[in-house]
Amino acid sequence: MSKKLVLYMAMLIIGFSLLIVSLTVALPEPVKWGCIAIAVILNVTSAVASMRAGLQQMKPGGGR
Repeated sequence: MSKKLVLYMAMLIIGFSLLIVSLTVALPEPVKWGCIAIAVILNVTSAVASMRAGLQQMKPGGGR
């Protein structure tokens, strides 16, 4: 597993955990929305980066 993929997975886990915590724990509204925003940014970034890395590995001659 490449180092970038490990980073993307860590970002996804942190984003998912932050989203679950912000939706289940009683937090003040600004903190809640801040956590949700950070979670969405982390999740979308890691998903797009993982897709790009996967597509790059699928290319002929790619995967280096």
